[in-house]
This record gives sequence, C-alpha cells and structure tokens, in this order.
Amino acid sequence: MKRSRLTWLFILGAGIVTLPVFRHAAAQTQPAAPQEPEKVEATSRFTSGNSALKIPLEIDNNLLLLRVSVNGSKPLRFIFDTGASHSGIDAKRATELGLKTEGQATGMATGGPIEGTFIRGVSFKVPGAEVSNQVIFSMAFPTVPGFEFDGVIGYDFINQFVIEIDYLNKFMNLYNPQTYVYRGKEKPIPLMFYGGRDPFVVTKIVLEGRAPIEAILEVDTGADGTFVISGRFVEKHQLLTAIPNAVKDRGRGAGGEERRTLGQVKAAHIGRFVMKDPPLALSLHTDGSDGKEKDGVVGGEIFRRFKLIIDYRHQRMFLEPNKSFNEPYHLETEG
Repeated sequence: MKRSRLTWLFILGAGIVTLPVFRHAAAQTQPAAPQEPEKVEATSRFTSGNSALKIPLEIDNNLLLLRVSVNGSKPLRFIFDTGASHSGIDAKRATELGLKTEGQATGMATGGPIEGTFIRGVSFKVPGAEVSNQVIFSMAFPTVPGFEFDGVIGYDFINQFVIEIDYLNKFMNLYNPQTYVYRGKEKPIPLMFYGGRDPFVVTKIVLEGRAPIEAILEVDTGADGTFVISGRFVEKHQLLTAIPNAVKDRGRGAGGEERRTLGQVKAAHIGRFVMKDPPLALSLHTDGSDGKEKDGVVGGEIFRRFKLIIDYRHQRMFLEPNKSFNEPYHLETEG
C-alpha cells in the first residue's frame, strides 16, 4: 500500500460539535455561552426549479471540495463532510469576512476535543442553491501542507437536499427532498441517526477464521480512508489479535493525532456490496478521544467507488457502483 499525503486525514470527519443552540448527548461539558441564540431552522432555495445540477467538485485524496459563497463573499473552498454535525469556517477566514462570533462551541473530533466559537445567521451559496439561517462553528483548522480549505459543509446544509455525488465525473447534484424520485436500479440502504446529526450505516466485517461482526459505522465523506474502527469496538471484539500482519499507523484530525494499527480483513459488506480484502484501521484509543459515537467510520476510499446518493430526510442512501469499484485500495502506513 502506497503512502498518502494526507495520512488518513479527518478534517472534521466523525466530529461532534456542540453549539449553545443545540444539545448533543455525546458532547463534552461546555461553559455557558454569554448569549443563547434563538433556535432557528435553516432554510433553502433553488435559483430555478427543484434542483441544482452539475455543481463542480474537486477531489483531493478522496475528500470532496466545492466552492461556497459565505454571506455573499467570493467563492471559498469547503470540504463536503457528512461526518460534521455542524458546518464550520476557519477562524481566520471568519474574521476576514467580518462574521460575528459568539459563545463557545466544543466537541470531539478525531484525535481529541476541539474548541471554537459559533456564528449565527450564516448563508452558504453554491451554483443553483442557497441555505440560509445556519448556526455554524468557527475554529482554527489544522493546516496540511499543500491542502488549503476554508471550512466544512455539514448537517444543516446536507439535510436540506437529496444530494447525488458523482465521484468519477466530479460533480454534485442537489434535489428537493419533497419531490425527488430515485430512478436508478439500486435498493435504498437505511441510514440511522440515533437522535443526532450524523448518519450511520450497518456494516458487516468478515475476518479469517471468525464469525462476521456487525458494526455501526458513520457515513463520513470527510474521511479519506476506507474503514476506521473505534478503540472501544476494537477492544470489545479483540480485533488486534484477529488481524494478522497489522502494522502501526497514525491519523490526524481536528482534535490532534490518533494512534492506530492498520491491517486487512477478508471483506466488508454495505448493503448488497462486498468490498474484498479492504484495509481497516483500528484505533488504539479507548477513552472516547477517537471522536466516534458508535463503532467507527467508513470514508471516501470506499465511497469513490460509487455514485453516492444521500437522503437525510428519508434516512436512506443509494450506492451505484462505478468503474472504480474493483480498483486497488490506495492506503498506507505512516510507520
């Protein structure tokens, strides 16, 4: 497996961000904000009709990036991140745009706890569509050489649409969830939210010489790898002894560095699809600092093999395999 520049980077993948306007059961204790903003619902509109089609995407190491105008600004570079419970913007960029930050926002992301502030009344505009009245977070995002971005697109934006992501042709389509009709051949794969803002899917992990294990994994387009399994799940199922020839690895996210072991399993199942011999990263943290609510995440090295259709309103997704489905996995150890 070859070396990757981003080293299993999670920007805010599997991130749980708690703002004063939202309460999240898995969040850490936070100081009271100086002012509690009124709870408002984000609203969306299309420039024309019930869709916005062929929004250009840039794909960097399996991460999806699109151009977003913030409160009428020039287009900025945002990561499309289903693993982010809230959208966010880099603190420096927020200052440049004159955005008014308020009380403290806290949470967990890969690598440990994160802190920032929140901003209300924010609109995000992409070609053909706009989402307004959002409460977003602001923090100093980690810097990665050669990879620049201004923020992340999270739940409040994603929840407004049915979103079709064409990895091969590098574009995104947005549809009205009230009028959208799926016309493909695949069956829906259920998404679970557990009362929160992050989508999870049932995944079956097949190990040599052992019965398959069912894992509840977060659908995380903000993760560049295949599967990352939480430390608690690893410990519960004794996975460190079940995967031969595993090697030391590490990942880095918004919360810092995370120690892992990287190995390979016989197969992983999502819906009707079987990924053969995929790499799998096992977190060595069992104290919750891996930022996962459930059993781990499934990331972009899997999703790039499909056309991915996400429908939060109806708690489902569709996977349509593309010509990349059987390509080798481009993952590596940090050693």
